[in-house]
Amino acid sequence: MTAAATAPKRPGTRASGRFGLTLVRRRNLELWAFLVPAILFFAAFFLFPLGYGVFMSTTDFTTGTFITGEAPFVGFQNFIDIFRADATGIAIVNTLTITVVAVISELVIGLALALLFTRRFPGSRWLPALILIPWLLPAVVVATIWKSLLAGDGAINDILGFLGLPGNAWLADPATALAAVIIVTVWASLPYWSTILAAALKQVPVEHLEAASLDGAGAFKRLWHIIIPSIWPVISVLVVMSVVFNLLIVDLVLALTQGGPANSTMTLGVLSYRSAFSLFEFGHAGAYGMLLLVISLGFAAVYTWLSARQERAER
Repeated sequence: MTAAATAPKRPGTRASGRFGLTLVRRRNLELWAFLVPAILFFAAFFLFPLGYGVFMSTTDFTTGTFITGEAPFVGFQNFIDIFRADATGIAIVNTLTITVVAVISELVIGLALALLFTRRFPGSRWLPALILIPWLLPAVVVATIWKSLLAGDGAINDILGFLGLPGNAWLADPATALAAVIIVTVWASLPYWSTILAAALKQVPVEHLEAASLDGAGAFKRLWHIIIPSIWPVISVLVVMSVVFNLLIVDLVLALTQGGPANSTMTLGVLSYRSAFSLFEFGHAGAYGMLLLVISLGFAAVYTWLSARQERAER
């Protein structure tokens, strides 16, 4: 028997399977079988809407476009129009204010509730499940409940009057409407934050906390140096999700104030919605959408920079 006859063939040249495919081709087919559905999903639900949004923001896209298919190219005119509108500047400030204040409040209060749920107290077993109810309610229901509570003759003013404090029409006053919207936004999101953070706290090594306590570290030092670093990956994901949610907030604002009074609670999401479905100016709506995308990318850039900085500090 010759050496050529007994030499084993490489896996890439040997037939494998009933269709005579080589092992390398078979692995490539399996790889593409998993990749193609993901690529198609990404293209259909991200790239196409993004491209269509860019197209709408640079054309005179109206209701007639759906019939004729004609949308004259106008370049940056839609962006010029929206920046000339007085409501746009107010909406940018309000959107950023709601996002920053809501995310910080949700993080601080949600972490406090999560730490509370890790302790034993009367009702500690059923309270975490009960607190999920606001998060399970639709946004319109949440807004309707709070709109009734914050009305001039609502329960909030009744409680304040009982305590001898002055009341107010909180959603009708431009000085307090934005703060009221932020409070409702935080209230609706707190159950989600506290539940996820409470689950993350269970993964914090108990021996580390005990060792720090024996070394004389107080509660704040244990929180800052052990607990938060241990659950930081979870916190970072929650922050990103909350930023996206609050930047795109529409339903709560529409149901509570419709952007009023006097545009004091107007957001970019509400302006985009109103341009598209009230004024049927889809080009302007697309421009507002692209503006929201730029702001989102700005937050993403800051998050990426902070994450990279933390990784370098840990090395």
